[in-house]
Amino acid sequence: MAWIDDDDTRSKSDEIELSVGRVVYWLATMIAAVMVVFAVADLFIGWAQGAPILRIFAFIAAAAVWLIGRALRALLT
Repeated sequence: MAWIDDDDTRSKSDEIELSVGRVVYWLATMIAAVMVVFAVADLFIGWAQGAPILRIFAFIAAAAVWLIGRALRALLT
């Protein structure tokens, strides 16, 4: 009799749930990347005007969005 590993068998709902976790993670990653791009662009715009200001809160918010995406990916996987 063949040995069957029950962990390798996944139902269709498990595959859908897995893909939802990945989609949420990548959406959060893209949103965080856009936030970082805008923060860097704002830095360069401010630099061109003579008063560069690094928006630390924007980077912290981007990191928070990315971490929330990772947490949801772990929960939905």
